[in-house]
Amino acid sequence: MTALAMILGMLPMALALGSGSEQNAPLGRAVIGGLIAATLMTLFVVPAVYSIFSRSLITKKERDARIDSLILPGA
Repeated sequence: MTALAMILGMLPMALALGSGSEQNAPLGRAVIGGLIAATLMTLFVVPAVYSIFSRSLITKKERDARIDSLILPGA
């Protein structure tokens, strides 16, 4: 919602509405593009990368089982 509010707030700047606003239009478009890209990465890319890396991690139970199998009985 925050990104959407910022995008909607930057639309007049990006569309170059008003006199003398042609100079600021590229800045508005860049900010809007950055917000859209960052939002999509946050929603899709970050969770996908996290799930890929979390597959290689072992759980606490698996770790404890490995440790217990290394300990010799009676030692």
